[in-house]
Amino acid sequence: MRNAFSMPLIAFACLTLLISSCGKEEIATCNDGIRNGNEIGVDCGGSCAPCPVDPTTLRGVVQKGPFLNGSSVLLNELDSNYVQTGISFNTQILENNGTFSFLTIPLASPYVSLRADGFYFNEVTGDNSTTQITLNAISDIPTDGTINVNVLTHLENARVEYLLASNPALGFLAAKAQAQSEILAMFNISTSAPLDRAETLNIANNSEGDAILIAVASILQGYRSENDFSDLMAGIISDIRTDGILNNVDLQTELVAHTKVLDTNSIRQNIIDRYNELGITANVPQFGSYLTGFLTTTSFPSTGEAITYPAMGNTSLNLLDPTTVTGPIPPGSSSSLHLRATLPAGCPGLRITISKTDVLPCGSCCICDILGTGEGWDWPFSNFGAPTKTYTNIAGETELDLLLTFNPGTYLIEYFENPSNVPTKTKTLVVN
Repeated sequence: MRNAFSMPLIAFACLTLLISSCGKEEIATCNDGIRNGNEIGVDCGGSCAPCPVDPTTLRGVVQKGPFLNGSSVLLNELDSNYVQTGISFNTQILENNGTFSFLTIPLASPYVSLRADGFYFNEVTGDNSTTQITLNAISDIPTDGTINVNVLTHLENARVEYLLASNPALGFLAAKAQAQSEILAMFNISTSAPLDRAETLNIANNSEGDAILIAVASILQGYRSENDFSDLMAGIISDIRTDGILNNVDLQTELVAHTKVLDTNSIRQNIIDRYNELGITANVPQFGSYLTGFLTTTSFPSTGEAITYPAMGNTSLNLLDPTTVTGPIPPGSSSSLHLRATLPAGCPGLRITISKTDVLPCGSCCICDILGTGEGWDWPFSNFGAPTKTYTNIAGETELDLLLTFNPGTYLIEYFENPSNVPTKTKTLVVN
């Protein structure tokens, strides 16, 4: 007679054997000297024994320009799949040079993400921001414990996460290198040697990578408000996340528009002066070649303008609209034209030169300035008979308008947009 308990006992024995063998397979990876399976560290974490927790000290700087005193920095521990473990730490920036530190924090994982929120020094305008921004970084823990947070770490962050999630076999270092090369390609930047990782770069130092960091930060900032800067960054990050290529034409146009009017000498001096104020000697590298290279080699549209010239002035056509008003126009009231321009906040320079280029006499004045109509311009009102007049924006003014009347002749209008000493635009006006 068959034992009533024989079948359940056999099943139990098989189940026990299966569990035992599975456990052996998991444990087998815990002594091979490799971080594999679901391990957090080498032979530890996941199905293996917990990783030893060693106190870790991390420090660095947060820079756009440098973040200001009181800005916050959040550190999240990541697991072997680069997912937050739930362990996090907070600290604050206590000096205006953007430095932060996490002292003797227990981290079982070699991977972390950082988020910095705060006000910052705007290296383009030389002023402190009036609104906070956010910058992110993802990194493994370096041997020297230094992780910097900047616009390059911010641009690459989501791209690195996507690469690791979509192709885990790629590995952390390869994902970082790929994301960085894609970002440099977006700005048409090539380097003579592999660039240091973004989290090692510092705008107060003078390596090639540091110069590239300043160049990219300046292009992104332009003369934009903090909100516009953050929106531009968010748009780029979203666009490049899955393929590493900036495809959005509006964003491409935005990048070129402000780069055309950046004053690299002024930006560099702003950084030097800022660190001098903090008692720090900053050996800031020359970086203008990266902006020039971007402008001269990019396939991005160059149709955007940081300084704009509306079609109309207050009462009549705007002479400065590059696409209209070239003549010939009849003399009299119809030859009364406005000089109207709108500058982005913080943009320090616009100069317009108007020169009579023919030999026709023009009476008491060639270019007649209409009293009482000037707004935002500095101009030589008393220089009535001169065949050339120069109009320069008053510092801090962003809305410029002035009514002029032209006597018969041919006039060359030259635009000198910050910081160029060579005309960035020209047009000819003919008055019959």
